[in-house]
Amino acid sequence: MRPRSRLVGALATVLAVLAGVLVLPQPASAATTLIYATFKGDSAADEELWIYQSTNGGTSYSTLVDTNFHGPTGVLRDPSILKYNGVYYAAYTVQSWTTNSTYFNIASSTNLTSWTNIASIPAGVTNANYSWAPEFYTGDGTVKLITSVATSSASYIFRPYVYTAQNSSLTSWSGPAQMWGLGTNHIDTFVVKSGSTWHAFTKNETTKYIEHWTTTANLTEGWVNQGTLFASGYEGPSLVKLDDGSWRMYVDHYSVGDGIYTATSTDLNTWTSLSPITCSGCRHGTAIAK
Repeated sequence: MRPRSRLVGALATVLAVLAGVLVLPQPASAATTLIYATFKGDSAADEELWIYQSTNGGTSYSTLVDTNFHGPTGVLRDPSILKYNGVYYAAYTVQSWTTNSTYFNIASSTNLTSWTNIASIPAGVTNANYSWAPEFYTGDGTVKLITSVATSSASYIFRPYVYTAQNSSLTSWSGPAQMWGLGTNHIDTFVVKSGSTWHAFTKNETTKYIEHWTTTANLTEGWVNQGTLFASGYEGPSLVKLDDGSWRMYVDHYSVGDGIYTATSTDLNTWTSLSPITCSGCRHGTAIAK
């Protein structure tokens, strides 16, 4: 072997050894920055839109802006937030839980501070008495809202219905389409899609437990109950996907009144135990990546 060939061979051997033992440091993954849209309570001053922000992946929040936005009725509850085509949207309940509401509203903002109501969507269900907690869903490539509608003021029998945006400005909507198979008397239904499976997390208003339902058919058919999560006394489940691919769920511990709790999952089926988050005054709401 010529000297040059021997030198090349030696260098190749050294590089191979180094490749096996040298691990270059990887850049740290940035914590997910989230914004949380919520309201604060049952008084008139608290039934408005608040925006909080978290820079640690959603375990503690601080106030970003008190919008002072109550909507046309003066009542805004259970907001669901969406960022779509560079604009923020908030869908919300327009009356207190003791007052009839046969429609729900959507407002928009470009800066999270100034909000304008852009649509009032009728429940469209015969004898509707209450329309609660519209939740955005975008897992199938279109913008939809899943809303809990009751048709009996005496017994509060709720069912989830799907409404679909008919334009890019989210001012026109079709629906309702019932989520068949999910059962009766469920409220606060929040849906995400993973692979070919839809996952719904919803509160059974009879047992007061959060339930997990799935389907592989489509959003409105074939739902199967996969069991309950956590203890009873929580409502308003909402999910956000974090930078590392895991899911964070928020629930409102309404039965005790001590705020929002969270759990995490890597597969939407197995969840950690609940733990409280820092979010002063926060109630039922939703979080998205900022």
